[in-house]
Amino acid sequence: MIRVKRVQPGERIPIRLTDRERKLILDHTFIGGDLERRIRMAAADGPAVVIALDLDDLEEVLGHVAAEANHSKDPSVAKHLSRVHERLSRIEETHADPDEPLFAAAAEGPSPPRYTSKQGQYLSFIYYYTKIHRVPPAESDLKRYFNVSAPAVHQMILTLEVRGLLERVAGEPRSIRLLLSRDDLPDLE
Repeated sequence: MIRVKRVQPGERIPIRLTDRERKLILDHTFIGGDLERRIRMAAADGPAVVIALDLDDLEEVLGHVAAEANHSKDPSVAKHLSRVHERLSRIEETHADPDEPLFAAAAEGPSPPRYTSKQGQYLSFIYYYTKIHRVPPAESDLKRYFNVSAPAVHQMILTLEVRGLLERVAGEPRSIRLLLSRDDLPDLE
């Protein structure tokens, strides 16, 4: 069972990156602004650098890394970015906001899918959008509604897919399909 540490909103987690990982992120993703500056200026700690990220920052980095890993024309860059993404995803999975439900290992068979409050909002939006428009939302619709970056939306979709909460056809627009019933979803806030 994975131990999950609760962190307060805005509380930063020290993330160790190798110099190569930092260079991959800076040279091959569209990360920018304050987050880019903090990654560039991260303090050296032996052969690694340490950057302090809150959960929202970490989610944004994951989105940028996932987007470039999926779209890179250089197989070597895609492979290395995928490894960075996997490692950072494991770090993200071990931390949770105080209000997020924690995944519990069920003693009897598989438990129903669990998700964070933010993930639940994405799932509810997908449900209602599909019901109203009779087609699933595009990632741009999610970006507009949640007022987040395109990589953040893409990362969320990948996360929800990996957790078995939705399925999609990679590269096919508007192919998101929920794997939950309405009764399993929270109200859209």
